[in-house]
Amino acid sequence: MAALDEIQTIVILMQENRSFDHMLGHLSLEGLLPDVDGLRQEDMELTTYANEYRNRFYWPFLIQDEASVIRDPPHSRHLVQVQMARSSSGKKFRMSGFVDSYIQYTQHQTEHPPPMGYFDSRGAWMTSFLARQYCVCDRWFTPLPSDTQPNRCMAFTGTTLIDDTDSRLIPHREHVFDWLNARGVRWRVYHDGPPFFLLFGRFHELVGMKYRPFSELAHDIQHEDPGQAPQVIFLEPRYFDFFWSDEPANCNHPLALVCHGERLLHRVYTALTCNPEKWARTLFIHTYDEHGGFFDHVPPLPIENPPPPGADFTEGFKTTGPRVPGLLVSPWVQPGKAFHGNLDHTSMLQLLAEKFGSGPEDYSASVNHRRAQRIRSLSEALADAPALRPIPTRAPEPCPPMPSMKRQPRAPNERAFQKAALELLQHEGPIATAAKYPDLVGAPLTP
Repeated sequence: MAALDEIQTIVILMQENRSFDHMLGHLSLEGLLPDVDGLRQEDMELTTYANEYRNRFYWPFLIQDEASVIRDPPHSRHLVQVQMARSSSGKKFRMSGFVDSYIQYTQHQTEHPPPMGYFDSRGAWMTSFLARQYCVCDRWFTPLPSDTQPNRCMAFTGTTLIDDTDSRLIPHREHVFDWLNARGVRWRVYHDGPPFFLLFGRFHELVGMKYRPFSELAHDIQHEDPGQAPQVIFLEPRYFDFFWSDEPANCNHPLALVCHGERLLHRVYTALTCNPEKWARTLFIHTYDEHGGFFDHVPPLPIENPPPPGADFTEGFKTTGPRVPGLLVSPWVQPGKAFHGNLDHTSMLQLLAEKFGSGPEDYSASVNHRRAQRIRSLSEALADAPALRPIPTRAPEPCPPMPSMKRQPRAPNERAFQKAALELLQHEGPIATAAKYPDLVGAPLTP
């Protein structure tokens, strides 16, 4: 299609653990984008959104002081099933178990359970701005009703050999980097701390020239020759699971504050638009790996995902997980337009196969299996012609300082980061590792 022919740079930023209604439900609630399937005032006190626990009902509430209410809701495979609340007939999902799963997991009952909180256009100020100025995808589902590692496998390999998050390097088949390398596609990673790709064990690559600090992004966009510049850019935030850093995480994984993630999103947009000529041929894709246990009212899609050969789980998935935010930011979308097609993370891989392969079916058999079940390509959300207008701008909002969150590793993904960092040091040596990732110097790397 014309848009993909003209787009020269595809940029992907995947943040952590927020649902669509949690971050973008305000678009319909505030009347900013009435066409979006978000929260609606007429349903706010009806049973539409009600979550019941022990004969008490809970509804979505506006988060006004994030630091006082935000917690990390559960999002493991078993508890996501509780959240989605399948009916006794097995044919419907009521999306009414978010409070139940939270209390099961934390043993803590509160007036306003964190999973039911949502941000308005002031709290999610940059996400809201980009949604209104560009294209919001309101049927982008996390591929699997599970947590971080399986869903990032789906995003970056098209399949998964695991169904949970554990303290390990992630077993996987062909990575998207391998797919791009095989087709001679130039790619690069810009990271604001040790990248999640560390957990895939690609150690030699991690200390190579394809990985650069985020601080170099704007300079490279401004000055790098288009013939040498990457055709696909992966942006990596500073992860909350990087537990020994004094710098505030900006991946939006609770307990990290959303305001830091919003400022990262502002930095990304400012860098990508600093060269108008390059911006005219750029597509920036922003989404989240999974919903993180936060409420969303839209039921999952009936997409089957059987265990592939060699998987360490035997029970396949019958549905997607809940919705996550999805934004397409580019001159090649219709401004302020919502796209309602069914998407998940493999929609990005379909797009890459259309741009750099022979079509959306050219990525892998597992991606095609989801495509056959009507998971669509992101290319379908692009416009036939670019929007001819000045580049929209937004001033950054202040963000309160975050106290140090250095801590002992508790969660499985924190211990996975620790294990992967130790193996990186062993494989590539402390000098090469510290030169690329100074954050790892002096880190507590004893498992």
